[in-house]
Amino acid sequence: MRNTEVAYKDVFLIPLAAYDEGQYAAMLIVKERNGVQRASGVLGHFPCAGTAHSFALDYGRAEIDHRQPQPQSGASAMRHAA
Repeated sequence: MRNTEVAYKDVFLIPLAAYDEGQYAAMLIVKERNGVQRASGVLGHFPCAGTAHSFALDYGRAEIDHRQPQPQSGASAMRHAA
């Protein structure tokens, strides 16, 4: 499945589905409009790429909708991607 950027509120969500030992691992990259990117770890494993992709998007939307403002030095639930 091709990775696509999905505009959501003030960010772009990039859902990933990587084949991993017979299943697909769902992951997500959140790209801020200023170019800063945050990557999730594996969010779960699914039997098909489409399901993993959909789950990653749903997870990203929920994370954006429920995120709390954090201090600049605070740790994020997601790791910064290079």
